[in-house]
Amino acid sequence: MESVPRDIVAGNSVISFDGRVLELFGHAARQGNRIHIALITRIAHGDAAVTISVRGGSDYSITLSGLDDATRASLRQLMDEVVQSAPNL
Repeated sequence: MESVPRDIVAGNSVISFDGRVLELFGHAARQGNRIHIALITRIAHGDAAVTISVRGGSDYSITLSGLDDATRASLRQLMDEVVQSAPNL
Protein backbone atom coordinates (compact mmCIF):
# COMPACT_ATOMS: atom_id res chain seq x y z
CA MET A 1 0.00 0.00 0.00
CA GLU A 2 1.40 3.37 -1.05
CA SER A 3 1.45 6.11 1.56
CA VAL A 4 0.10 9.61 1.10
CA PRO A 5 2.82 11.99 -0.15
CA ARG A 6 4.26 14.45 2.32
CA ASP A 7 5.00 17.86 0.85
CA ILE A 8 7.34 20.60 2.03
CA VAL A 9 6.59 23.97 0.43
CA ALA A 10 9.37 26.55 0.63
CA GLY A 11 9.00 29.70 -1.44
CA ASN A 12 8.75 28.63 -5.09
CA SER A 13 9.91 25.07 -4.41
CA VAL A 14 8.23 21.86 -3.28
CA ILE A 15 9.74 18.58 -2.08
CA SER A 16 7.37 15.60 -1.97
CA PHE A 17 7.91 12.03 -0.74
CA ASP A 18 5.46 9.12 -0.83
CA GLY A 19 7.69 6.44 0.70
CA ARG A 20 9.11 5.29 -2.67
CA VAL A 21 9.58 8.34 -4.90
CA LEU A 22 11.14 11.68 -3.99
CA GLU A 23 9.98 14.59 -6.15
CA LEU A 24 11.59 18.02 -6.50
CA PHE A 25 9.56 20.83 -8.08
CA GLY A 26 10.01 24.48 -8.94
CA HIS A 27 13.74 24.95 -8.75
CA ALA A 28 16.11 26.67 -11.14
CA ALA A 29 13.41 26.99 -13.85
CA ARG A 30 13.77 23.27 -14.64
CA GLN A 31 11.20 20.54 -14.83
CA GLY A 32 10.40 18.67 -11.67
CA ASN A 33 12.46 15.57 -10.94
CA ARG A 34 11.13 12.20 -9.79
CA ILE A 35 13.72 10.00 -8.11
CA HIS A 36 13.01 6.44 -6.95
CA ILE A 37 14.66 5.68 -3.60
CA ALA A 38 16.37 2.58 -5.05
CA LEU A 39 18.54 4.90 -7.17
CA ILE A 40 19.61 7.33 -4.43
CA THR A 41 23.25 6.98 -3.35
CA ARG A 42 23.69 10.20 -1.34
CA ILE A 43 21.62 12.97 0.21
CA ALA A 44 23.06 16.29 1.37
CA HIS A 45 20.75 18.87 2.91
CA GLY A 46 21.12 22.06 4.84
CA ASP A 47 18.98 25.04 5.71
CA ALA A 48 18.74 26.31 2.13
CA ALA A 49 19.42 23.42 -0.27
CA VAL A 50 18.97 19.70 -0.90
CA THR A 51 21.19 17.69 -3.26
CA ILE A 52 20.33 14.12 -4.21
CA SER A 53 22.96 11.92 -5.89
CA VAL A 54 21.84 8.87 -7.86
CA ARG A 55 23.40 5.84 -9.50
CA GLY A 56 25.26 6.82 -12.64
CA GLY A 57 26.69 10.00 -11.14
CA SER A 58 23.81 12.45 -11.61
CA ASP A 59 22.97 15.04 -8.98
CA TYR A 60 19.64 16.80 -8.51
CA SER A 61 19.59 19.98 -6.45
CA ILE A 62 16.88 22.24 -5.16
CA THR A 63 17.44 25.61 -3.51
CA LEU A 64 14.93 26.50 -0.84
CA SER A 65 14.03 30.03 0.22
CA GLY A 66 11.76 31.51 2.83
CA LEU A 67 12.20 28.70 5.35
CA ASP A 68 10.97 29.33 8.86
CA ASP A 69 12.00 27.12 11.79
CA ALA A 70 8.95 24.84 11.47
CA THR A 71 9.58 24.28 7.76
CA ARG A 72 13.27 23.54 8.41
CA ALA A 73 12.27 20.96 11.03
CA SER A 74 9.76 19.39 8.62
CA LEU A 75 12.43 19.26 5.91
CA ARG A 76 14.90 17.52 8.23
CA GLN A 77 12.22 15.01 9.22
CA LEU A 78 11.27 14.33 5.59
CA MET A 79 14.92 13.85 4.58
CA ASP A 80 15.40 11.46 7.53
CA GLU A 81 12.44 9.43 6.22
CA VAL A 82 14.01 9.30 2.75
CA VAL A 83 17.35 8.16 4.23
CA GLN A 84 15.63 5.43 6.26
CA SER A 85 13.69 4.24 3.20
CA ALA A 86 16.52 4.30 0.63
CA PRO A 87 18.24 0.89 0.45
CA ASN A 88 21.58 2.24 -0.84
CA LEU A 89 22.21 4.76 1.95
